[in-house]
Amino acid sequence: MLRKLPQILCFATLPFASLNLRADDKIDQVLSELQALRQQVATLEARVATLEATKAVSAGALDASAPEVQPRERKNLFDHMRIELQKAEARASGPWTTPANWNGIQNGLTEDEVIEILGEPTDRKFSVRRDTDEIFYYRGDLEGTGEPIEGEIRIYKGKVRRFTLPDFPTES
Repeated sequence: MLRKLPQILCFATLPFASLNLRADDKIDQVLSELQALRQQVATLEARVATLEATKAVSAGALDASAPEVQPRERKNLFDHMRIELQKAEARASGPWTTPANWNGIQNGLTEDEVIEILGEPTDRKFSVRRDTDEIFYYRGDLEGTGEPIEGEIRIYKGKVRRFTLPDFPTES
């Protein structure tokens, strides 16, 4: 029996040895995966650093170009104001600005006759009222005071139905 003891011990420790070999294999596998993950993280950190540097340069370039953009915007604003002033000047001119021309307006005139007497209206709007199809507005700041003067002609079935004369300033 004593002779068989070393054999029994070998057989008894054999399963534990194989478990130990399996554990070593798993540890090696986990270590290799950990190394691969560390390499991947290092690569991603390098990419992020490159992108952040590029973004910082782009932001710096935008900041450097900002003064160039603002004058263009101002120019557009001034151009817009100039155009609007020209439109206002055009709206404040034409035959409708003469009070004597309004004396020729009467009910029953056609749209074309009104335009021939007063010129094109500064604004036209369609009406939802039953007695009016379209409204011709003649507006403008004739004195440059910021207070527009307005006349209105209501058209029904192609003819003047009603009109309101502009409140022209009286000359003193």
